[in-house]
Amino acid sequence: MTVGRITWTTRNHVTREGLVRVDTSIPALAPCRLRVLINELKPSEPAFQYLAGDGRLAFSARRLCVNTPHRPFAGTHKHRVEPGGGEEAAYEPDDIPFVPLQPRVPPGTYRALLEAFAAECFITFGTDFGWSEP
Repeated sequence: MTVGRITWTTRNHVTREGLVRVDTSIPALAPCRLRVLINELKPSEPAFQYLAGDGRLAFSARRLCVNTPHRPFAGTHKHRVEPGGGEEAAYEPDDIPFVPLQPRVPPGTYRALLEAFAAECFITFGTDFGWSEP
């Protein structure tokens, strides 16, 4: 379950990073968080990550690349890594809202994507979750 609101920071001149804390009942995976990365030059190509652990033990358990092609995928796809160093699996999702490639993204789009991504990660939003557009 998420804890608190999403906080946005600027990572460099063009990338906005949103983070929201996620509680976990598995101490070895703490701390967990959801991360959103938005390149302002490519706003219709955001990336989402479910990050677990800290420091050298941190890993990206799940990743969503929206409209970002790399072999063998022509567009939107997800990556999944299981704890313990298993192989990364990638696949095309059928549960992610469509985002047209365009220079502007309508308000609410990133939140809808975050909610769909979190659902696959079995993350629910706490009553104290607050959203703000990047």
